[in-house]
Amino acid sequence: MTQAPPADTGAAPAAKMPRKAWLIIGLLMALLVLNYFDRQTVSILKPIMKVELAFDDEAYSLLTFAFMLPYIVMYIVSGRLIDRIGTRVCMTLFAIGWSVANIASGLSHTFGHLVASRVLMGAAEPGAFPVVQRAILNWVPVERRALAISIATPAGNIGAILAPPLIALLATSFSWRAAFVIPGLIGIAIAIVWWFADAKRTPPAAAVAGAASPLSDTALPEAEAVDEEPAAVGTLLKDKRFWSIVAVRMISDPVWYFYLFWIPGYLQERAGLSLAELGAVGGIPFIVAVVLCMVFGRVVDRYTERGHDPIRVQLRIFAFSAALMPLGALITMTSSVFIAITIITVVVSICQIWFVGYNVLLAGLFPIKVNASAVGILGAVGASTSLVLNLLAGSILAQFDYIALFAGLAILHPLSAVILIVVIGRSRARAAAIA
Repeated sequence: MTQAPPADTGAAPAAKMPRKAWLIIGLLMALLVLNYFDRQTVSILKPIMKVELAFDDEAYSLLTFAFMLPYIVMYIVSGRLIDRIGTRVCMTLFAIGWSVANIASGLSHTFGHLVASRVLMGAAEPGAFPVVQRAILNWVPVERRALAISIATPAGNIGAILAPPLIALLATSFSWRAAFVIPGLIGIAIAIVWWFADAKRTPPAAAVAGAASPLSDTALPEAEAVDEEPAAVGTLLKDKRFWSIVAVRMISDPVWYFYLFWIPGYLQERAGLSLAELGAVGGIPFIVAVVLCMVFGRVVDRYTERGHDPIRVQLRIFAFSAALMPLGALITMTSSVFIAITIITVVVSICQIWFVGYNVLLAGLFPIKVNASAVGILGAVGASTSLVLNLLAGSILAQFDYIALFAGLAILHPLSAVILIVVIGRSRARAAAIA
């Protein structure tokens, strides 16, 4: 992981971000905010809904299973759909789908109705993430992609930030059902705006041979846009670098999904926070994560501009952040809510930095035409092991409590960092030596 040769000092200045690209990024962010907001609602209202709809922690494990099984399947399917028919149609359908599912969750009167609505939500939500990757590659110059990815990808954290206080406000001011229905209606409205905004696109600077000047705002029809030659998904499956990322997602993704689905309940049921108190502090980990992800993206772009290999920069960040993850094992060993939330903040931030980093790796290692499919495959395999963990979590808690879960999850990112450095780091070093 040595430094690449410095860039030619006479190189043209980096391309600026087109105005239309900012609009697309803004809409992507808004949709990801709702995506995460909507999936958090059940976990935040879990204590109330357990009473209203008569279910326990083991049934809650089944509820997360009902969400994640279609989530896994559709992650793979959605990536291929996006690569074939584009981001405009796909994101519109996905956003309307999960918004309708959220409304249906709020209208549920039995646990069975709630399960059915979560199945629909699980089928609709994962497609948003391959759309983000492909839309950024469509609209954003290569010199600004790490920044764009680091802004858009963790935007879901804003939804997680807003969810505790706003859901608490809606639930206490109206009813717990309103916390589902109102965001669902907003999601449908934003999906319609996306349909009109993503009608055309400008080709990314890297796709135009010899392009060094900023992109104009003149949009080309998608069918006519300059892009790379089509690449088969089979090329991914023959690349050991891709398989290393697959392995790492399978190992490390369960950390994020466990914290997403179980931490709000843990803070209320074990740390003693009320719903109002959770609303006041529950967003802190996600606020910090958003800021750190943007800092990360800017750092990668700055090093790229100076001639450094962005892949190696990313690997260094993976290694440093993974060394902090064992702190998660200490959450149940402290009686201080402040210390617990601080540790949760560290873990959540690192999980999000890693998700951004995966997309940076994909953008730098593989062709544009297969990036959405790659994101879909990786999301599916990561969600698969996460599904198993969430399905077993209720039983593990009943037998061993939270301490076993937090301790086991604490070692997964360090193991993942070793895999990435060994496989991708060595391949970059060999490529640099040959050059």
